[in-house]
Amino acid sequence: MTAPATVTVATYFVQPLRRFLAARGVEASHVVPEVGARVELEVAAGIWRAAAEAVEDPLVGIRVARELVPGDYGALEYAVRSSPTLRAAFERVSRFHALLNDRTGVALDEHPGEVRIRYLRPGIEARMPPPYVEFVLGSWVNMGRQLADAPVLPSRVLLPHPAPPDMSLHREFFGEGVTFGSEGAELHFKAGVLDAPLPRGDASLASVLDRHMEQLLVQARAARPWSAKVSEDVARQLADGTPRLEQVAERLTVSPRALRRRLEEEGTTFARVVDDLRRGLALELTRNPEVSLGEVAFLLGFSEPSAFHRAFRRWTGRTPRGS
Repeated sequence: MTAPATVTVATYFVQPLRRFLAARGVEASHVVPEVGARVELEVAAGIWRAAAEAVEDPLVGIRVARELVPGDYGALEYAVRSSPTLRAAFERVSRFHALLNDRTGVALDEHPGEVRIRYLRPGIEARMPPPYVEFVLGSWVNMGRQLADAPVLPSRVLLPHPAPPDMSLHREFFGEGVTFGSEGAELHFKAGVLDAPLPRGDASLASVLDRHMEQLLVQARAARPWSAKVSEDVARQLADGTPRLEQVAERLTVSPRALRRRLEEEGTTFARVVDDLRRGLALELTRNPEVSLGEVAFLLGFSEPSAFHRAFRRWTGRTPRGS
């Protein structure tokens, strides 16, 4: 079996985590190794697991998130803080999220009476331990509290892992509407909550910072792993049918042989990248009851619904929207 596709993440969480550990008398260097600006996802996940073990607390992700201070997220944070509303702030998080993680994303969905902010983790869900996921969603909630004059809490929070024995910290930090064991990781806000003006919004500064972030994004994409480049290209072409390596290689201006070799060097294959992408998208699309299974099969490039059903059972052990 080939190794999972390489995913790298920015190490923005390292400084606040070290600060948290030091405040509790834990030698941070024993838990958090010296790292560069980015590390592989498995390294980041291992750091969160080690931190939870060091303080004997599986809720370390929430605890670190609620102690974040201005500056912990660097350039992206300053762009977000210049936003005129929380909706605009989350839109910037979504727009520039690739600076934080090669594979995950953020989506804002409008629903009757609410806005849902979804943390998309296609194909890498099992590789992100609960403290990691709770830190990400917790950092968004912390941002809302810091930017608005009055505390802004989501009406509902969905977390993909089982509930802990004591949920009091989750309810204190996220609010009462916390649901565990969900397939997704989401924050739901009542309509209008994200549209209130923020006291420190600065349109001129936001424009300048957006241009800077765009430049950083271009640089980051140029340095992305080949597996991530292939996944991104295939995602745009899936509805046209099963992708072919030769076609992807041509669009990435590299020979098919060289593309195979570069993917092998990253411990994966073209088929594995496509399969991981389809699996992640399938899990997202089948959560939406308004999208038929036939449409899902088409969007994922399967020749017929039965082929999609077989693939879904292989990925999950169950049928789409079934048991």
